Amino acid sequence: MESIGDGTIGPPPYERTSLLPPQRATVRVPATSANLGPGFDCLGMALDLWAEVTVEARPKPLPSPANPLLAMIEKAALALYEAAGAQAPAGLSTAWAGGKVPVARGLGASAAARVGGLMAANALLGSPLSTEQLLPLAARLEGHADNAAAALFGGLQVVVADRGRLVHLGATLPTGLKAVLLVPEMALPTDESRRLLPQQLSREDAVHNIGRAALLMAAFSDGRFDLLDVATQDRLHQPARGQLFPAMEDVFRAAREAGAFCAYLSGGGSAVLALTREHEEKIARAMMEAAQARGFEATSLITAPSEQGAQIVAQSATGD
Repeated sequence: MESIGDGTIGPPPYERTSLLPPQRATVRVPATSANLGPGFDCLGMALDLWAEVTVEARPKPLPSPANPLLAMIEKAALALYEAAGAQAPAGLSTAWAGGKVPVARGLGASAAARVGGLMAANALLGSPLSTEQLLPLAARLEGHADNAAAALFGGLQVVVADRGRLVHLGATLPTGLKAVLLVPEMALPTDESRRLLPQQLSREDAVHNIGRAALLMAAFSDGRFDLLDVATQDRLHQPARGQLFPAMEDVFRAAREAGAFCAYLSGGGSAVLALTREHEEKIARAMMEAAQARGFEATSLITAPSEQGAQIVAQSATGD
């Protein structure tokens, strides 16, 4: 989903509004895992790993932040003011408390920053835009909508572009799923990993991915854990991205042999996510050992899918 239309968010124009209290808002945003193997740019799943994004309106101009995540938050906040037809404050102060959300590892840190910036700025204006109206803005800033939809709405989201608009639907996940993450020390920025992707696919490869994406949704719906390994196979992006992370297939295999239902490259990588309902520690150790055997240092995280998306957690009218 490289093109998402013009990002129109409902029936413009919006009334121009003045800045309303609060002057500071903090948003809690989940990490996300996109693609889930075959669902390139159209599947995203929220995880129970959280970042907090804060935007504060200031009466005087501030220098643009040098930190890339803070710059993403600021740009998203300014995009919200423009979309709402509201004058931005003279200065915006931004903050990111990332907690356990790894950056540049395919776990949606950039989507969390942008969704947080949009939601915080929206709160500063008294929430003139709905969450649905924030999705095309977030997708336009991200360049694709999979992580953005999951961050905004939580759960497993299916999102597609249709004639300049985005259509999304939450899908059912079985209860009790755990997500075991291998997080290599090696960063893998999305732009860099996307440059390796093929420009064309054979019909056989296209059918391969379409069939498995459909099977994945059916397997989740019916709780058919035995089908998840087949359903998460991919020919579109993982083989190319594996060139940058040669231990990827070894990590997949180690996770499955340790008891995971499946393993896939999370988003653009370099993190690998394995789904299971038990033996999480054993799976995490096996994935770590497989990466280290190929010379890649890594850490592991054990979490779960989150049904909850981004939420406002603090607002202040004083800016104190």
